[in-house]
Amino acid sequence: MKFDVGMESIQAKVKGNVLMVCSSEPLHVLSSAVLNGGLKEAHCIINVQVPEVSGQNKNDEHWNAEEFLKTQVQVLKLPNDTVALMTAAKMKNVTTATRKTGKTTLTLFVTGGKTVAVTAGEPAASKTAEKHGTINIILLVDGNMTDGCMVEAHKTITEAKTVALRELDLRSQFSGDLATGTLTDTVAVACTKKGERINFAGTFTLIGELIAQCVRECVKEAIHKQENFAANRPLTERLLERGIQTENLLSLLGEATIPVESPKYHKLQKELEQILSDNKIASLVLASLRFDDDLNKGLLPKQGESVVGQVAFEGVVLGAVRSYFSVGKGKSETLKLNLRNETELGPFTICVLKVLLKDAYSKVTS
Repeated sequence: MKFDVGMESIQAKVKGNVLMVCSSEPLHVLSSAVLNGGLKEAHCIINVQVPEVSGQNKNDEHWNAEEFLKTQVQVLKLPNDTVALMTAAKMKNVTTATRKTGKTTLTLFVTGGKTVAVTAGEPAASKTAEKHGTINIILLVDGNMTDGCMVEAHKTITEAKTVALRELDLRSQFSGDLATGTLTDTVAVACTKKGERINFAGTFTLIGELIAQCVRECVKEAIHKQENFAANRPLTERLLERGIQTENLLSLLGEATIPVESPKYHKLQKELEQILSDNKIASLVLASLRFDDDLNKGLLPKQGESVVGQVAFEGVVLGAVRSYFSVGKGKSETLKLNLRNETELGPFTICVLKVLLKDAYSKVTS
C-alpha cells in the first residue's frame, strides 16, 4: 500500500507490518521515538507494528524495545539513521491526510489504539497495563521549519489529539476521566528544510491550523478503524466505559429486586436496555454524567454551600422524564430505590436513573 505525500523526494508505503517513510535527501526530524529519538537527521521514519505473540515477548522484562527496532531496521535494509516508532496497532488501519498552504505541503500519518487511555496527571505510572495501545503521529512538512517551530508543531499536534479524544469521549482506563492520550504516545515531526523559513506552527498560524485539522481528523479515524470506536456508539457502551453495567443499575432496585435467575430479571434488563437505546433518553443520561463530571471538578457555580441549580435540575429532570414516559402512578410511584451506589454514580445521574428504573420495573411487573 503506497501513499502520495505530495513531496517529490519522499516515498511512503506500508510493507507488511511496517509503515515506511523514506527520503532521498536527509530529513530534519524531531521526535520522541524509541530508536533515534530527539533532534536528528534521518533518511527514513518507520512505524512498526509489534505482534501480539512473537518469539520476543514485549511483556518480558528482558525484552528491549530499542534492540527490537534496530533488528527491524536491519531486516528492512534501511539506513542506521532511521527513526523508529512502535505500536500494537495494525498498519492496515493507518490514516493519512494532506494539506497545502502556498508552497508548503504537509502530510500526516496516524495509527491509534485506546486500550491504555490515560488522563495526564493521574497516578498511572505505577500501574501495569495488561494490554498495549498507542497513538503514533508522523508529520511531514515540505518546508524549512526552525527547531523552535518543530517544537511548536509538537505542541499543536498534542493539543489537537486531546481535542479529538474529547470529541470521542474517550475515558481513562484508570480513572474514567476524559483521556488526554495513551501511556505510550509518540510524535515525529520531519521537514525537508526547503523553501521559505517557517518560524511558527502554533494554533494562531495557518500551518498550525492545518496541522490540527489533520490530527483531529486522522486520530478519530484511526481509532475507529483499529477499535471500531466512534463518538456515536451506543449509550450502554458509554456507560460500561465508566464502569456502569446494566446489572449495576438493576441492583439499585433495593427492596423490589427481582432474583437474577428469574425470567422477569432478564425481561427487566432488556426493558432497561430498550429505554437506554432511545436517543432522547441517551442524550439526557449523558448530560447528567457531564453534570456529575463538572460537579466533581468544582466547575458548577455555588451559592453559599449549595451548588446552584442542582435542586432545580433534579425537579426539572424528574418532571421531564416522568412526562416523557407518562409515569408517576401505581407501582412506579411507590417503588423505592436502594441508593447504596450513589457515590459511584453521582447525584445528577442518580436523579435520571431513578425515573428510568421505575418505568422499566413498572412495565415488567404490571
